[in-house]
Amino acid sequence: MILETKDLHAAYGQSTILWGVDMQVARKQVTTIMGRNGVGKTTLMRTIMGLLKSAQGEIEFNDKAIQGMPTYKRVKSGIAYVPQGREIIPKLTVYENILIGTEALPSGPKTFDEEEIYALFPILKTFRNRMGGNLSGGQQQQLAIARALVGKPQLLILDEPTEGIQPSITLEIADVLKRLIAERDMSILLVEQKLDFAKILTDQYFIMDRGKVVRNFDKENADYEELKSYLSV
Repeated sequence: MILETKDLHAAYGQSTILWGVDMQVARKQVTTIMGRNGVGKTTLMRTIMGLLKSAQGEIEFNDKAIQGMPTYKRVKSGIAYVPQGREIIPKLTVYENILIGTEALPSGPKTFDEEEIYALFPILKTFRNRMGGNLSGGQQQQLAIARALVGKPQLLILDEPTEGIQPSITLEIADVLKRLIAERDMSILLVEQKLDFAKILTDQYFIMDRGKVVRNFDKENADYEELKSYLSV
């Protein structure tokens, strides 16, 4: 496993959100967290990244405990995070937004191979000098993923990458994620609400409800009807 959480608890103030989450991310696979809104999926991602301090439990990355590590060290160790809402910087150009991602590199010059990135996301080459805030939602999502990739992560965490994006671009993003698994030996942890998108990519599912993992299964034995019951209101 590249990432594992063990009995992970986290809270906002006095409100506990995660109640002992056990979850594993296999190497060179896509692991997807699913569940209704408000069950703790984003809180789990923020806790893994150190943006929210865990109250109890362990987080292991490459068999090393990281729960006490600051966020920037988790990033430099090889974890990239594309949050829900993308959080690109609207007043910087596409190129400048991507360049910020090189701060995740552990050492060396802060540069990136533009042609390599633009081969994955051709539209970003076209809009290289356009302000990030002037891109569509789908283009901003591609930009956010590109920014994460230039740090050369081993694990890419994506929180609802298809939210508010037209179907044609979600398919383009799915193709890119497949290439990352195949060509870069990357591992991906995905939070997703759209089952049709998840089914294209996912090797292993973890279903959350009320701050806990209540079911998990791999794609070979997935019960999609049961899975849907955890997504419906």
